[in-house]
Amino acid sequence: MRTTFGTILVLLGCLLAAPAVAAYALVGEVTDQQRYLDAVEPLADDPDIHASVAGQINAALADKVPASAQPLVDQSVNSFVRSDEFRQLWITVNREVHPEVLAMLRGEEGGSLSVQGDAIVLDLGDVATLLRQRMTEAGAPFAEQIPRINASVELISRPAVRQLVPAFDLLEKLSVVLPIVALGLLIGGVAVAGGRGRVLVVGGVGLVVMMLLLVLFQFLARSQVTARSPKPELAGVFYDALTSQVMTIAWVVCGVGGIAILVGGFVAAAQSRRAAAAPPPPRRRASFSR
Repeated sequence: MRTTFGTILVLLGCLLAAPAVAAYALVGEVTDQQRYLDAVEPLADDPDIHASVAGQINAALADKVPASAQPLVDQSVNSFVRSDEFRQLWITVNREVHPEVLAMLRGEEGGSLSVQGDAIVLDLGDVATLLRQRMTEAGAPFAEQIPRINASVELISRPAVRQLVPAFDLLEKLSVVLPIVALGLLIGGVAVAGGRGRVLVVGGVGLVVMMLLLVLFQFLARSQVTARSPKPELAGVFYDALTSQVMTIAWVVCGVGGIAILVGGFVAAAQSRRAAAAPPPPRRRASFSR
């Protein structure tokens, strides 16, 4: 009876493990601004980001500089998007847009320059100032003629985010409770069970299965986000950055599940050997009265 009850508790803990991991990792990484910036900062070195930003800037400057100077402008822009100045601009822009990302995930409506139409937009208008400064330092004769440009990068569409809003809202509310409850059920189930080896095996298998399902869900959600976003390649790398910790923790928990299976197998085998080696209980002699 104890083993059955422990198994039920462990299975309930396994069912809660996937949403607990998602709640703990995703909510923390998205709602905390510094963790958000740490996640998206490496995107400043992503080739897709470079290509998109450079393309937007070159298109904005195409009719504002002499045709003979366009190759030099293209070279300067490509150099700029790989520079430390662009990295700092990327961090600044993402710090400004972070409240809008959070508002979209929470389903909050509100006017903002960072949300245009149905997409979160990173405004790169300050690129022209930095680019003009770099080209002036390089001695380009037409550098001072470069005007302010309206360059932006569209990342995540509102329809794609709205698909995840109910889930995110629920995960945010349960981000502290779910991990505690799931861990408590897993530990409590193993503690109360009589056959702990078998319960450990069940719990390990359950954790592995649930983490694999979480990885599959992440893959499907990424497909939905990119398919509905104006820039699928950018939305993809942005999504990967924000969910990287979810995937990391999922694989760690999956490894823990594998270890639990091995340990449970050894414990169950040891329990079986002890039960087989134990002497049989003494038989009671029947007494007869005359």
